[in-house]
Amino acid sequence: MKTNKIIWLLTFVFLVTSCSVMKNSVSNKKTLRQKVESKDFTIYVSRCSPTDLVNSGFNSDVVLKVKNDIAYANLPFHGMLNVKQLEKPLDPISFSEPMYDFIMNKNHDGGWVVTFKVKSDPYIYQVNITISTKGRAVAIVTSNERSTMTYFGDMD
Repeated sequence: MKTNKIIWLLTFVFLVTSCSVMKNSVSNKKTLRQKVESKDFTIYVSRCSPTDLVNSGFNSDVVLKVKNDIAYANLPFHGMLNVKQLEKPLDPISFSEPMYDFIMNKNHDGGWVVTFKVKSDPYIYQVNITISTKGRAVAIVTSNERSTMTYFGDMD
């Protein structure tokens, strides 16, 4: 009888502690709203659309990330340069720089519109991101010397 009580007590303690551990790990995850409003989100790009060209799709780890006041991007570039083609190669849009002129507004459908600029030698990038409440994102990247690129993806 005493052994049964000890087994039941140990089982009860085990269940209570395991439930509390599970509760803590789930509650520590940030919601989409918390990620966007704390400037801590990643967009995993699934396809892009260059200006004057057909949509192109790809499966890779192409990302646009915002963390605090730093923006990181590794995005393909299929557009055209606004300067002489021979002077600058068609490198990807790549930066890891501080953001400036950061603006975040709520969208009419409950999502967000995020706008910021990044200086990455030799380009200055204007980034406009529209984020839906379901985590879909469209990022439009404009440069001072490159054609505009549009990227479609999902939020982390």
